Amino acid sequence: MAFRVITRQYGGISHRACSPQENKTNKKASEINMQSNALVVIGMHRSGTSALSGLLNELGVFMGKSLFAAQKGVNEKGFFENSELVKLNDLLLDAQLSSWDDPLMTTETASTEDLLRDYEQSAQKMLTTDYSSQPLWGMKDPRTTLLLPFWRHIFSSLPSVKVNYILMLRSPFEVAGSLKKRDDFSLEKSLMLWLNYTFLGYFNSLDAPRLIVSYDNLLSSPETIAKSIAELVDLTAEIDEEQLGFVDKKLRNQTSHVVPDTYLSELANELYCNLSKEHVDHQAIVSLREKYEDYQQGLSAVLKEHCVSIKKEEVFYRHLFLDAYDSFWWKFSWPIKKLEHLLKGKR
Repeated sequence: MAFRVITRQYGGISHRACSPQENKTNKKASEINMQSNALVVIGMHRSGTSALSGLLNELGVFMGKSLFAAQKGVNEKGFFENSELVKLNDLLLDAQLSSWDDPLMTTETASTEDLLRDYEQSAQKMLTTDYSSQPLWGMKDPRTTLLLPFWRHIFSSLPSVKVNYILMLRSPFEVAGSLKKRDDFSLEKSLMLWLNYTFLGYFNSLDAPRLIVSYDNLLSSPETIAKSIAELVDLTAEIDEEQLGFVDKKLRNQTSHVVPDTYLSELANELYCNLSKEHVDHQAIVSLREKYEDYQQGLSAVLKEHCVSIKKEEVFYRHLFLDAYDSFWWKFSWPIKKLEHLLKGKR
């Protein structure tokens, strides 16, 4: 049970040959398999991105070399998340004084020029190291959703790779329940995060090959989702429904059918309902984004200033710790600490 990869021109587009100078300029980019399909999973944390990525892995999509291990009580079956991608995305967010859980991130992503100048080579190296020669590969880290303009610039240097996006969609109230349990986030913060990720994921992948996948549909009918993904990447799929064992209804730990009577709740629910339709009303989503931007603008300027100040300190001290952790003296001290621990145990 897997996708059967076949060679063809993506979307009927033939790619022109590069000149010697262009080949020299794009040397690193050309190391990626020149006829490959990429599936980029986007969407809010706790929305089922890991379940979807597990399904992709089960279907034969290569998800990366350095994947995080499963974590009991969080993702029992695994994250299928490339640790090198997460590390780089965190650096990109730090550079913007932001983070994965920044509720004040606007739906208009910051300019990517500085990020490209400082991190373009690192991004290309990561892609080359992890996905070189893979005909069908996938990337999953919800942070990518916040950084899509940067990554789309990077992907544009791989003209023969067909990049497809899968936007995961789960009830904002189920997501909020999961974040409350794991991180003790308030409903308001969780809803703002959900709106940020969902708006950014939707609008920044609008003109690309894309599939919007409902978490409910993924759990109830994974074989249907698998077939839709096969159609998206324009590949033949051999799918044995009995072997699709990764996704099951036990993955659902949160259920919520009650919409709280708040402005943010109504806004998030309306966006969720619109995106859940077979035919999405784009203008309705544009209108909802305008309403949400008005809401963000109405937040206290003092609150925003305070949050930026806290974020600066957080980034500074985290990088200070990471630099110390990677230092020679820190690593040199570990054998001594280990010996000290053993000696104490013998007393």
